[in-house]
Amino acid sequence: MILKYLFAKNEAIPVGSAAIFFGFSAIIWFMIGTGLGSFNAAKLAFPDFVTGTEMFAFGHMRQVHVLAVIFGWISMAFAMAMMYITPILGNTRLWSEKLGLWNCMMWNIALALGLTLLWMGVTSGREYSDFPWPLDLAVAAFITIPLAVNVWMTIIKRRTQGIYTTNWFFAASTFMLIIVFLVGNLPEYFHLTGLTEAYMTWWFAHNVLGLWITPVAAAIAYYVIPKVTGNPLYSHRIGHLHFWSIVVFYSTPAAHHLMSAPLPEWLKSFASVEGVLILVPAIAFVSNILLTMQGKWNMFVENLEVRFTVVGVLLAIPLNMQGGFQQTRSINWYIHGTGWMVAHAHLALLGFSTFLEAAAVYLGLQTLMKRKLYSLTLGNLHFWLLLIGFSTYWISMTIAGLIQGAGKIYEVPYIDVVIAEHPYMIARWLGGTMVFSSTILWLYNMWMTAREGTVIPAGRMPHELAYER
Repeated sequence: MILKYLFAKNEAIPVGSAAIFFGFSAIIWFMIGTGLGSFNAAKLAFPDFVTGTEMFAFGHMRQVHVLAVIFGWISMAFAMAMMYITPILGNTRLWSEKLGLWNCMMWNIALALGLTLLWMGVTSGREYSDFPWPLDLAVAAFITIPLAVNVWMTIIKRRTQGIYTTNWFFAASTFMLIIVFLVGNLPEYFHLTGLTEAYMTWWFAHNVLGLWITPVAAAIAYYVIPKVTGNPLYSHRIGHLHFWSIVVFYSTPAAHHLMSAPLPEWLKSFASVEGVLILVPAIAFVSNILLTMQGKWNMFVENLEVRFTVVGVLLAIPLNMQGGFQQTRSINWYIHGTGWMVAHAHLALLGFSTFLEAAAVYLGLQTLMKRKLYSLTLGNLHFWLLLIGFSTYWISMTIAGLIQGAGKIYEVPYIDVVIAEHPYMIARWLGGTMVFSSTILWLYNMWMTAREGTVIPAGRMPHELAYER
């Protein structure tokens, strides 16, 4: 169907088409990404699992898993949320559904090509920016810039007087993503090596999370909770504090990723202090959303989208407590380079971020397709499998990381550390496999919603009909 509209006039394309295609693309990439994650976890839990084939080696598969999740699931879910929410908050249409559809198609093609090259071993070798430089330029030209233009023009063409907090975040984050992506990949464009390459690599990795994933996920919460509960946002001023403090404090020099490197000491100290200050936007965000829930906490039990959103917001508490203090020298020396960091990364991407994106995709697809969720039972099963699977993964890897840290500090023989952490590697695989299973159920549920979901009457919202039979 997407091919049918690529060459149609913008006015002839149904409202929400781009968002729907982005939504389903995101779920499919999430299924691929978590499937690869389960496979990789199995290789760590059971060292004899699938050996002898170069393309299935952990070194090949890990980066494919990471970038499938970040640029496939997370970023496509963000694009879906932006193309669904931005027009609504501006009381207008998306500036160009046609551009959105082309954006979605080129995104899928570029990502599939990039991941295939990584799988074949064609890589920059730099973590989180593994794509070779021609792919980096393609991502900038066909993914980030078209998305940003569509969001900015929709906000400019709005028919409302002000700009709501969510759209502030969407507009700023798309701009910052372009800057982070182009600047962060400078080592490859200009063949920068050594300490400069290491520093720019981790500046990129830090700010992709800090100036793209974190603020856009938060922006979703600012929309979903007031929209579904019917409560106004508790405080727009706190929302502004969150916005400006995340821009100022999260865009750190990122030198805390390289505490043992010969970077200037003042730079590492500055990064650590400013890193702790991310608690300012974090506390502003969490308190604002939870206070918006006043009088509507029954919906945390009753409503799927609210449950996903609130759990994502609550996970921001341990995420930012960890993120702030593990940047300090007193903690960094112990946990750096251990499974603790793997657990923390998944707390950000599979916990905080994913729960908020899932809420946006659930609400957005039902609203735009005008179809009630096919099976609330499957939706609840998806939630619990995701939550229990993620929690199992996060807790087991945190424990494994502490074991590794102790082994490193007390100079325990490496093989003894591997033996000690082995049960937690099995738990990691079990948790990841539960997440993968939940995603298969979700894709089936949303596909059946599109095909057989009850039609939502005009003027009603899907959450209003959730428990009506």
